[in-house]
Amino acid sequence: MNDQALLRVLAGIRDANYHRPGIRCLRLFRTADADTLERLLADVSLLRIGQRPSMAAAPGHVTAWTQPQGRVEQFSLLNASGRSDDFSRDHDGSCFGKRFHHAKRLRALAALTASLPHLVNFRVNVLGNGAALPPHEEHSVIRARDGAVGVRARFHLPLLTHPAATLLLDGDLHHLEAGSVYLVNHGCVHAAENGGPHERIHLVWDMLLTAEACDVMFGQGPVPHGFRRTHDVVRPVGRRLVRHWKRIAPQVLETDAGDVGFLEVQ
Repeated sequence: MNDQALLRVLAGIRDANYHRPGIRCLRLFRTADADTLERLLADVSLLRIGQRPSMAAAPGHVTAWTQPQGRVEQFSLLNASGRSDDFSRDHDGSCFGKRFHHAKRLRALAALTASLPHLVNFRVNVLGNGAALPPHEEHSVIRARDGAVGVRARFHLPLLTHPAATLLLDGDLHHLEAGSVYLVNHGCVHAAENGGPHERIHLVWDMLLTAEACDVMFGQGPVPHGFRRTHDVVRPVGRRLVRHWKRIAPQVLETDAGDVGFLEVQ
């Protein structure tokens, strides 16, 4: 893709962020072989033996405002402290002063994070059986510190899932398959529910969509380690009417988001 095509991707994410027709969900990569998924799962198992999660429903947690239901764990892996229960900078909008601290021990996770430019956060999200994040609305369109309007995008890589584990995006229900990387537009009213018999484990990360990050995720840049590129529209598996949801006030009004562009690193 050239720059104009990548800017059209940004515009599609922007449009869906304001609940208009646009890009809600895309499958971007698949694991190149079964070993990649197995290595990532093995790293997560090893991580959970030696590290503590934060609990999303705990008072003061960055996700508590969504009122999680059941056991919802988060392991934050890109921060200054190296503690997986440290979520203090997961959503500060900055790429600086954070790193993956467990590269020697968790080689597959380290290789993946090293393939992803301009990460804001990187975390393991675990939903126990019957757990859920109720409908809520964040925003993928942001105003950078230099005043530019751009996109902070969210990506999911399911490692362990079940057909009854669903993700809601503006009324569309999706099932995200294990071993694929998806753009998930968190500007949509979204919710997650694990109706399966075992845990649902996703890797989740946010990136500033700089020109380099756009080229890696949507264009012709270097493919993340262990994956092959694909661009698939994700078909909903159902619909669900949402009447009430929690909401964060937008940083950027739709009237100010006409010239969405590549962000600079901040």
